[in-house]
Amino acid sequence: MNRIDQELAALEEAITRLTKEFQTTYSNYLTFLGQCVGQQLIMAAYRICTQGYPESFINLSVNSRQQLQQSLRKLAQETQQQLPSLLEQSQESRSATTGDSGDDSGDDSGDDSGDDSGDDFGDDFGDDSGDDFGDDSGDDSEMPSSTEDSPFFNALTEPSPAAELRSKPRNSIEKLEQWLKHLESGINKTIQDVSVETNRVLHKFSIIPDKFPQEILEAAAKVEASAVETAESPNIIKIMMETKGDGETDESTLTRIIAVKLRLSEIEFADPNLTPGRNKIRDLLGKMSQLKREYYKKQRQKAIAQAEAAWRASWFDD
Repeated sequence: MNRIDQELAALEEAITRLTKEFQTTYSNYLTFLGQCVGQQLIMAAYRICTQGYPESFINLSVNSRQQLQQSLRKLAQETQQQLPSLLEQSQESRSATTGDSGDDSGDDSGDDSGDDSGDDFGDDFGDDSGDDFGDDSGDDSEMPSSTEDSPFFNALTEPSPAAELRSKPRNSIEKLEQWLKHLESGINKTIQDVSVETNRVLHKFSIIPDKFPQEILEAAAKVEASAVETAESPNIIKIMMETKGDGETDESTLTRIIAVKLRLSEIEFADPNLTPGRNKIRDLLGKMSQLKREYYKKQRQKAIAQAEAAWRASWFDD
């Protein structure tokens, strides 16, 4: 029993170290990603103004063009700040949803080997010490833009033997998984929200025709990529929608709308500086999966040993 407890304690320490690696890696990755998203939203807006609806842009006054460009630059700057802040937001959400206070006395019988005192995700998120994206040599496969279709997301949500019967994480590996899942969801939602806001700016300045209501623009930024026609340019989509005519017959016609839809896969593909960061996240995820298997294996061994000891303690001959 003591040997199993020692092995579980060693795994807890390994999970704590891995958590800090995730924090440092995401801190760097999100800083780069914020810059790239800001650049890509301006580039997508530029293409819509000059190639999608060039007449609309030409018809603007010089002052209106400058105001439009200023609004886009402001949105890009806000995005550069918002994405790195997701680390702190995900930690706050984790603390609120898990009630993490360092006391895991409610764990199941197979896990009393640690108090999770080392499982503090609040440690310096901005600590970049000794971590360099350039030293990772993982593959260059793209990260899907939809979180639900992502192998990364599936790996995080695959239920563990102990987690299938409960929704609230109760040990360090489950807390790490939930934190990562929340963070990845936040990244995708932020990119989606930026797409919506970019389309609103273009609509406000009548680049995207006024006949398209705001609801359509919001739907355009949220619709799955497989449901629309992808434009030749990255992070832009084309949607055919039915509109009513202005004449007396009020006949409806199909009209094409061109809008911004930022995609994480296209953003990462456009900037090679993001690839090492995503590869390193995948590498750390592989380490986490291995630790998870070892962790639950040791938990089960401990539960078996405890059950055997309890059997012997209560058994007596007639």
